[in-house]
Amino acid sequence: MLDCAGQKIIAQEAYLNSLDAALGDGDHGITMRLGFQAIAAALNELDPQTGLDVIFRKAGMSFMGGTGGAIGVIFGKMLMSGAGPLHGVQQFGTAEFKIVLREMELAIISTGKAKVGDKTILDAVHAANQAMLDSDPQDQDLGSAVSKAAKAAEKAAQDTAGMICRVGRASRLGARALGCPDPGAVSFGIILGAMADWLAETGPTA
Repeated sequence: MLDCAGQKIIAQEAYLNSLDAALGDGDHGITMRLGFQAIAAALNELDPQTGLDVIFRKAGMSFMGGTGGAIGVIFGKMLMSGAGPLHGVQQFGTAEFKIVLREMELAIISTGKAKVGDKTILDAVHAANQAMLDSDPQDQDLGSAVSKAAKAAEKAAQDTAGMICRVGRASRLGARALGCPDPGAVSFGIILGAMADWLAETGPTA
C-alpha cells in the first residue's frame, strides 16, 4: 500500500507543486516525491516478516531523512506514530487502520500545534479519522473502511479551499489563500485513495 501511495503521489507531483505555489514555496510535490522514494528504498531492505511497528517507524524516519521543511517532519512523525500501538503486530486490518489514523491525528496536533479548520493536513486526517469513528464497529472489511476514510479525506481536502490559513507561512496570505486547497490535505487524500485502490485490486491482508 505504501508503494502504491508513493506511485500516486509521484504521478501528482506537478499538481501538488502548483497548489503549493499559490500558498508557499511551490515544492510540496517534490518533497512528497523525495519522501516516498526514501520510504521505498528503506522498506525494500526489510525482511518480509517485519512487524508493522518496524515498518511504520522505518517509513517515518526515512521520510524525514529524505526531505526537508515542515511537512517532512509532520508527515514523518505521522507515520512513526503508528509504531508504538502496533508493536508486534504482523497483519494490517481494519482495527490497525483505525489506530493509525487516530495516532496520526494526535501526532499532527502535537507536532504542528494546528487545529481543525486551520487549513492544514490535519483537516483531511481528522475527517478520515471521524469517518472511522462514525462507522459501524461491526464492519471489519478493510477495503470498505479505507475507501470510506479516503472519500472523507478527499472531500475535506477540497473543502480547505474555502478556509483561511491559520498557521505556517501561508497564514500571511489571509483571504488571498481562499480558492486553493491545502496541498498537504490533498496529498493525504491521494494517499488514502491509493491505499483504497490497492486493496480493491489485491484484496485485504487481514
